Amino acid sequence: MKSFFLMRYLRPLFFIALFAGTVSCSVRDIEPEFQPRDRAVLYASYAGGRATKTEFGEWTSTNSYAQINWCQGDAVSLFYNGQSGVESAYFVSKNSGATAEFECQSDVQPAGSSFLGLYPYNQGATAVLGSSTIQTTIPSSQLAYPSKYDPSALLAVGKSSSLTMAFYNVCSGLCFTLKDGGKYSQIVLSGRDGEKVAGDVTISLSNPAEPKAVAASQGSEDKVWILPAEGGTFAANTEYYLMFIPVEFQKGFTMSFYEAGANNPSVTCTCTSYVNFKRGVFARISQVDNPAKLAAIRDGSNLAADGETANCYIVSEPGAFKFPMVKGNDAEHTLSGITRVGVLWETTNTAAAPAINDIIKDVTFNGHFVYFNTPASLKNGNAVIAAYRDNDIAWSWHIWVCKDYNPVTSAQTLYTKPRPMMDRNLGALSNSPSTALANGLFYQWGRKDPFPGAVENYVSADGGAGTYMATTEGKLKTAPSTGVTVDYVVEHPDVFITSSDGYWLPVAINSLWGITVSNAVETAVKSIYDPCPPGWKVPRARVMNGTQHVVSEEAWAGLDEKTSGGLYRWSRRVTHGLYINTTVSGTEAWYPTNGYIDRNGKVIMVGQYACYWSCSFYGGGMSFAMEVSRDMSGNLLWNALKYGKLNGEGHSVRCIRDN
Repeated sequence: MKSFFLMRYLRPLFFIALFAGTVSCSVRDIEPEFQPRDRAVLYASYAGGRATKTEFGEWTSTNSYAQINWCQGDAVSLFYNGQSGVESAYFVSKNSGATAEFECQSDVQPAGSSFLGLYPYNQGATAVLGSSTIQTTIPSSQLAYPSKYDPSALLAVGKSSSLTMAFYNVCSGLCFTLKDGGKYSQIVLSGRDGEKVAGDVTISLSNPAEPKAVAASQGSEDKVWILPAEGGTFAANTEYYLMFIPVEFQKGFTMSFYEAGANNPSVTCTCTSYVNFKRGVFARISQVDNPAKLAAIRDGSNLAADGETANCYIVSEPGAFKFPMVKGNDAEHTLSGITRVGVLWETTNTAAAPAINDIIKDVTFNGHFVYFNTPASLKNGNAVIAAYRDNDIAWSWHIWVCKDYNPVTSAQTLYTKPRPMMDRNLGALSNSPSTALANGLFYQWGRKDPFPGAVENYVSADGGAGTYMATTEGKLKTAPSTGVTVDYVVEHPDVFITSSDGYWLPVAINSLWGITVSNAVETAVKSIYDPCPPGWKVPRARVMNGTQHVVSEEAWAGLDEKTSGGLYRWSRRVTHGLYINTTVSGTEAWYPTNGYIDRNGKVIMVGQYACYWSCSFYGGGMSFAMEVSRDMSGNLLWNALKYGKLNGEGHSVRCIRDN
């Protein structure tokens, strides 16, 4: 699930074309002996994009990648189906360039319609054509050339149905300089959690443009050494390259620096943060033997790894995490002028407030990302992180911590509906009908920030007055709606807006959660204020198309109740909530009657009433919702399309899959 890169001190390495070409062709001096021209010829190229072995960095200022050409004498292994199974042939380049002509040096000429290629040539490498895998080695002992890579360690692979093949990079690695290079004759890198970084690897080419290398079950190494190619010691202020398997260092990594003849390192530098080295990207660390450099590195599992940003992120396992410092789903709107970040409040969704930093801790930022850790033993709960400009909150994000919760795999599609929905309320720590942990958090319509829910799942007293979940911030903060603007609630995400008329915003803005209407045609997109995690949004209640309302596209509209007969019952009412049937026979979605926050800031009707927001506005400060309530006789009823719920009330959100 994790895919992220290094921040501040591990910057992408940029190359220029002239320099890059020099790198490839000056490392080795091989004089090949070419066979006659009637032997098989392989035409090999470096494919475009950052995925190739030659392209380590981001886009250059001219939006073109640097390139390292093939050199005369480069050698590759070519795997094919021979008479005795998978066989390999040895090819050597007779010219240079982005595309080069390689001639076969093996006695048996390869033929067929399925080929796998490996650079550099490795006599001991093997392949399985059926699964498109290659077994080879990333050397655990590498040579350091000034401003050049070790050609034996920078692997690239290709797959083709003919003898024309594009090669793609396999490795990740470091480009580094040394402060005291003249002292060291050996450097060792290792992960702090025993991660395998070199040795025997298996490379999958199921997607040839994105080969994946994993450590072999045997023969892999948890350390990689680098020594000066010419012997002696390293030089100061000179760039060197170290290659290894793309790896996520769960607890960081260590680099040890040895002087000539020494058995123990004279300097050891440690990064204690989670760090991910991605395939095809070299990170750059200057003066890597300065302990402060590695100690300052901060990275984490990118909660927006698929490119989708949001106002809420789900954490389901312990670790270090980061997310882009942007406004909601507007990935281009980077926050500027931020002076600090911190936890605004935390809760375990119970009556007992957690200790500060029980849910998340170590919150910091670097101008592009917000970073935080969880305790080693994950504690379920919810937290809000705020970014400040001096003393004013510029934006805030909800962190939903729920161990082993995967909203995609646990999602439920309501019967007859096309899109899956979460199996629990936003902020809930369970989907079990037997616990108040299924209640989740409350939201005022159109606002992105949550408020604590009730700790009870039923209150029998008249009105069902409940108790708020305890937070590290204390009692719920409130403020009257007089003069309130959207900017005000962004700056005060922990303040519930009270009102005499039930409208938190004096002048209604109907598009806050993404619905717009033009010429009686409705458009719905996830908005910058949507409270759901990446890939999810607040659902529509019904869809306007011209003068017609289509009620079957999303959420609960059109779900007519059937109490008996047929294969499915569409719904059934129980003491403290509602079950709605899903498309999977025998399974139901649970909607607790978890109460709501009234216009005065009180939690009421717990176990007796619930309302689930849609993003569809009704007009005049009211919106559509799905409502579950009791009648005068105590019978539980439900209304799949409730008209005109007051936006100033705090109700639940059940997110739906976005597109």
